[in-house]
Amino acid sequence: MTDPHNARPQGNPYPRQPHQGPSAHENPVRPPGQYGAPTGPQPYPQAQPYAQGPQLYPQGARPFPPHQPPGRYGGQPDQPPARKRTGRTVLFVALGLVLLLGLGGGTAWVVAGGFGDGFGEGDWQVPFTAAGTEVLGTDASIAFGAWMSETAAIRVQKDGVLAYDLKTGKRTWGTPSPGEQLCAATPGIAGGRGAIAYGTTKVCDRVAGLDVKTGKLLWKIKIPAAPAQRAGSKNLQAPGLVLAGDLVVVRTGKQVTGYRLSDGRRVWTSKTSEVCTTTGVAGSPKQVVVNLDCYRGGDSVVVLDGKSGRFKGEYRIKDDDGGPDDLLSADPVVAAWRGGEESSILVLDDKGGKVREFETGTKADFLALNDTIYIDGGYRELRTMVRGDTLYLATFPANVKGGGISRNDLLAFDLTSGRQRWKSSGTGDTMLTFVDADDKGLLVIEEGGTNEPVPRLTRIDPATGKASPVAELPQKAGGESSDARVYHRNGTLVVMPFEKVAVRYAITVLRVETGA
Repeated sequence: MTDPHNARPQGNPYPRQPHQGPSAHENPVRPPGQYGAPTGPQPYPQAQPYAQGPQLYPQGARPFPPHQPPGRYGGQPDQPPARKRTGRTVLFVALGLVLLLGLGGGTAWVVAGGFGDGFGEGDWQVPFTAAGTEVLGTDASIAFGAWMSETAAIRVQKDGVLAYDLKTGKRTWGTPSPGEQLCAATPGIAGGRGAIAYGTTKVCDRVAGLDVKTGKLLWKIKIPAAPAQRAGSKNLQAPGLVLAGDLVVVRTGKQVTGYRLSDGRRVWTSKTSEVCTTTGVAGSPKQVVVNLDCYRGGDSVVVLDGKSGRFKGEYRIKDDDGGPDDLLSADPVVAAWRGGEESSILVLDDKGGKVREFETGTKADFLALNDTIYIDGGYRELRTMVRGDTLYLATFPANVKGGGISRNDLLAFDLTSGRQRWKSSGTGDTMLTFVDADDKGLLVIEEGGTNEPVPRLTRIDPATGKASPVAELPQKAGGESSDARVYHRNGTLVVMPFEKVAVRYAITVLRVETGA
């Protein structure tokens, strides 16, 4: 195990890579400069607006159905009409952050392990701040993606992508942003590949594919720049990136496009009418679901075939309701209005027909775990989970009286009937974070904070909601998972917070057997 007092920086996080000549359909990928001493700004290479691929609408496909606004046709309004769904509120969170947008310095970290406070052989953590690499006070380490491959924990962050070996904690590769900064990423990987979006501090209009085994950039394409989602906003507008089998689906203002992860070739594109804008996307190998916000009403949820982009159906929203705030799942199709004291859930079939609409009966937590205050759009990592015919939600956190900590409950709903199956508080007054769900139940982390009761891995029975402790975790892991992406595979637990907000470690890896 590594002695944290003698831990040394692992060198340049983004070393030079041998230059690979571009293929006919790729944009050239320039080799990065030495980390910490970047080369001067360079213009993007000349590129076609889109990767070369098949015709705009493949055989059998067509764009979104037309939406005709009532009354006289006109241009886009300065500001879309306010949504009118009863009981919904806008949620604001004061993060108390000081964000400096400079990219100098970078974020390479040393690995610390063997702390003597419950850490075992093979357990390790990567601090946000380490000797020789001062990250505190910048936002270069904000993560847009947290991936787990067969061999590595991977952070997709503002200044680049870093991979750490799951067994040793050794950094295996580092790939700097191809542009001034990264601005979005797919929520996961498929076939050993992921996709990232990047650009400048003003525009996010490029997407690249990444081999997660080597860190090699596979392809680069230009995409339409996303328009501002809020009138007068100066925030960077990021595209929405989701996976649909072996495709990455890119959502921009007026269209969604499927590109092959392997080579970046465009497979299909579906465009909206002139009076509609895409506001959300969810993907699965079977189908892609898109939220449409349309001028003067006519908002809808559209279902497309995942492989071809073919229009399968849509659900039109009542004019006085406004479209859903979030798409929770593409297969089955589940959408949500966040609401105030309770939320509304909409379940659709594969052709956009309504299966069920129901209320949660309590305030659900729909705050994105990966929100940043200077970027709009992108994929929103939510504290929700859909498995089979069950929707799992978390209630909005509440303070524990006299405890100085927060707690929440988990809710399970039958998507067919809309009935609440159970409400679980875990094993005590703790914050519950989703890890995974299967036939044996819901796997969660329970924690009360760094100095509170020992965090633990807990399994919740899928039929009754009864909580059963599985394993205690090291005290040093406490407080790290509340706003993080968490994985558990083959006895390895990986925790990756998206930001350094009340946490200390960019990555925590523990060996935890669940008996599964």
